[in-house]
Amino acid sequence: MRILTALGFAAALASALPLAAHAKHQAKESTAPKIHKIEKVAENVYCIFGQGGNVGLIVTANHAILIDDQFERLVPGLVEAVRSVTPKPIKYLINTHGHGDHVGGNVVLEKQVMAIVAHANVRKAMIKEQAKLEPAKRGGLPELALGSEDAKERARLDIHLDGTDLHLLHLGPGHTDGDIIVGLPAVPVLHMGDLFFLGMLPYIDVEGGGSFDGLASQIAAVASWVPDNTRIIPGHGPVCGKPELLRYRDLLLAIQAHVKANPAKDGPALAASFDTATWPEWKPRPEFVTWETLFSVASGKGPGRVSRP
Repeated sequence: MRILTALGFAAALASALPLAAHAKHQAKESTAPKIHKIEKVAENVYCIFGQGGNVGLIVTANHAILIDDQFERLVPGLVEAVRSVTPKPIKYLINTHGHGDHVGGNVVLEKQVMAIVAHANVRKAMIKEQAKLEPAKRGGLPELALGSEDAKERARLDIHLDGTDLHLLHLGPGHTDGDIIVGLPAVPVLHMGDLFFLGMLPYIDVEGGGSFDGLASQIAAVASWVPDNTRIIPGHGPVCGKPELLRYRDLLLAIQAHVKANPAKDGPALAASFDTATWPEWKPRPEFVTWETLFSVASGKGPGRVSRP
């Protein structure tokens, strides 16, 4: 696997102090009820649940690292949750991909971190989306991008901070064209972003470069090498382990096999003839992803989710 590093990485990030605040996107006092819950995943590793994607928190000897950040409006509560665990400055913010429920807080948190890290396609997609906004509402773009715009090109970036080692891996198109997995091999823990849904059916963002076959291939690959005692933070759903990952792999492979065995059927017909009761861990959401839309995207004939009005 090719290892990509950013030029001047160490020099640019030598200081651990937060960046100076600027006028744009100041964090506001939140009067909303507290929604964030914290679960300790391993020593110095936590999952923060709220609204949107699951947030990873890693505490090193002198710093903190965040993985994803949910929505802009939730940043005050998210920061409060982080501070309930550690007062250490947040040095890096890692985005597992570019959807708003995972990067929405970037515009606020960019003032409090030394660098935002993501795949090159996440930065590209965010620039495209922010071009539609007023200049005052833009911000929070990743400063450090791994990989290339060719989503099929695998990439890896290693971060070594205060004796803690992180591996950022891009294995190809899956949920989107810019997904990364964050691994802490010493623990071991994986934050898999939206490559892994647990409790709801997976979403393949076709417009965002996602691929059902790519997702199935990635999950099978990870399941083949992940240690048995690994703790896994999915993009959505409860913290779990290798048994749940293996079940997820088997679900995706079963869907692939069903599509291959029934080439003439469309999404609804495929869903109706599939034994969905065998997979109770993955539930359809009528407003988001149903068995019908999942089979449509798996057969290459749909957008991956229920059409928005």
